[in-house]
Formats: sequence, C-alpha cells, structure tokens
Amino acid sequence: MALSKFSRSIKGKVAIVTGAASGMGQATARVFADAGARLAIMDINAEPLEAEAAHIAAAGCDVKAYTLDLADGPAIKTAIEQVAEDFGGIDILVNNAGISLFSPIDSDNFEESWNLSLAVLLTAHARTIRAALPYLRKAEHPRIVNIASTEGLGATAGGSPYTAAKTGVI
Repeated sequence: MALSKFSRSIKGKVAIVTGAASGMGQATARVFADAGARLAIMDINAEPLEAEAAHIAAAGCDVKAYTLDLADGPAIKTAIEQVAEDFGGIDILVNNAGISLFSPIDSDNFEESWNLSLAVLLTAHARTIRAALPYLRKAEHPRIVNIASTEGLGATAGGSPYTAAKTGVI
C-alpha cells in the first residue's frame, strides 16, 4: 500500500502502539505519526517513552505516553480505558511490545523466563484486545495488528519461551 493511501486511511485515527520506546514499536509509532494518526504510545520504560513522545510531539503529532507493564493484567485494562477517555475512542491497536528471554528448558531461570515471556508476548495481546474491543467496535474501520516473529515458525536452540509465545501469536 502506498504511504499516501495509508496516510489517508489513518489520518486523525487514534492508534495505540505498545513497545513504542524503541525498536519496531518506535518505528511504527513514527510512521503512524507521519501519516497523521493521533497516538497513544505505551512501554514499560518510562524515560525513553517520554523522550519518544516529545520527539513525536515536536513533529506536530497529537501523542500521549502511557507507562505500562504488559505483564500486569489490571494495569492493561486501566491504561486502555485511559486512552479511550483521553482521545475519545480507539481506532487502531498495534500489539508490538516484546522481550527476548531465551532460556533452555533445563536452565535454572526457565520457569521465570517462560512465565514472563508468555505474559508479555502472548497473554498481553489478548488482554489489550479485550480491553480495547468495546472502543474498537465503535470505530468506523477498526484495526488490530498483532506482531509475531518468524521465530514462531520454528524452534531455535535456547529460545523455547520466546518461540512458544510467538507461535501462540501466529
């Protein structure tokens, strides 16, 4: 899709992007900002998230930062409700946030890595969708984008929690 068509399709729309303080989430937020979306950016890392919000705002975008731990189910619901209140609704949800905890199944920290990986990489997708759904249903052309990984297509050595979670997203 050409950027101009993309820009027309999201101009003025309220978009949530998780994991927006760095990497793919940051890049996604900037593309959406350039296209004229109104942005709610979320990340667990408050300082770089606030810096990203300032960067996006300086370019003229309506943006607000929400510090959020996606492993915290009740906090997800609260944050999504706050976005809907702050922006008057939600049109687009981009589930992008991620962590990379590669732990072999026989490692001492496997259990911790497994639980946190699934909480952030898989369960949070379902929780953010469930929290945003009432608002998305009111939108004219709602969209949900769940970011997975090619890692979810086949296991690699030492990556079982990450691989399992990304397979679940796929």
